[in-house]
Amino acid sequence: MSDTITRFLIRNGSAAQWTANNPILLEGEMGIETDTRKYKVGNGVSAWAALPYYIEGVLARGQASKTTAGAIAIAQAGTYQSTGLAATFDGTTDYQMVLGTSDTFGLKNDSGATKLFMVQASMDAYAGNNHTLGIKLAKNGVGIDQSECRAFSGSSGQIAKLFCFWMVELADGDEVALYIANIGDTTTIQFQRGRISAIEVKA
Repeated sequence: MSDTITRFLIRNGSAAQWTANNPILLEGEMGIETDTRKYKVGNGVSAWAALPYYIEGVLARGQASKTTAGAIAIAQAGTYQSTGLAATFDGTTDYQMVLGTSDTFGLKNDSGATKLFMVQASMDAYAGNNHTLGIKLAKNGVGIDQSECRAFSGSSGQIAKLFCFWMVELADGDEVALYIANIGDTTTIQFQRGRISAIEVKA
């Protein structure tokens, strides 16, 4: 006796097709977006547009870095400010994020929705003998104090290695950037390399 193989096809279509047709799925019926790999499960009442995605197949993410040296002029001791430097966005790994526009050492949420991100940033820098340097994340130009990290810049060009991370909620169009401070005085900071990355956090 031979086995019988049964195949079935789940209701599917592109995101644009689902949006255009906007059907009401039966309770428990699954609908798949073939181009985004996301899906929804019907409740027998709500049209497609009103249903939440059950599990999103791809997380929003982005990263940018600068690997060449640069000078950061400090306006006021102990005050966090933009680096004034331009990072290079990694366009090969991004999804729904772009390089910041108000601060080009930052990332912008371009997903069309409010999302929670885990943001990490690091920088190697020095400012001569006996200087304490700090970095923190900033959302839309406002520093996030809880993300602050400090390190010491010592003699003979000893480099301060700074790293910080924090979970940041970004609405569509919001930006998160890397800010820096010379805690003790206004000596120019010599930037060596740095990076910032963000990935969506799912509940």
